Amino acid sequence: MVDLDKGLNDWLDKITKKVNLSTNQKAEITGEGAKTYAEVLKKNTPKSHASYAHARSAGHGRKSKHMRDAITYKAGYEINDGQTGDTSVGWEDKYNALVARFVNDGTRDMSQKEISNLHFKDHAEKEAADAVLKANAEKFREILDK
Repeated sequence: MVDLDKGLNDWLDKITKKVNLSTNQKAEITGEGAKTYAEVLKKNTPKSHASYAHARSAGHGRKSKHMRDAITYKAGYEINDGQTGDTSVGWEDKYNALVARFVNDGTRDMSQKEISNLHFKDHAEKEAADAVLKANAEKFREILDK
C-alpha cells in the first residue's frame, strides 16, 4: 500500500511535467480525491452517543454537530493559502478540529473505547490512499478527454 501524501505528490509531479493544468482543472482533480477521502474519514471518525440537537454548550462555544458530521472540504482551496488548486479536508471549526486531534492522538488516562479510537485519521488515510489516487486519475483522464 502506498503512503497517501507521497503517492499524491509523486503522481502530481509526473503530471505537471507533461501537462500544464489550470488552477480550476487542478481543483476538479483534487476535489474528486478530497471527496473520496472525506467519505472514508467520515466512516472512520468515532461518534459519541451525545445528542447535539439543541446545541449544548461545549466549553469553547456551542457545539451543534458531531465531529463526524463536521468534516468538510472545498475543491481547490487550501486551509491557509486560499485557491491554489489543492484541496484540504478538515473540520468546519476549530473546536471540532481540536477534539479530533485529542481523539486521534490520545490523552492521559483513556478508557478502552478511547484507546480503540486512537489514530482514526491515520487509519482513514491508509484505507483511502488507493481510492483517492484512482479518483484523481479518473478525473484527470476525464479532463484530458475534453
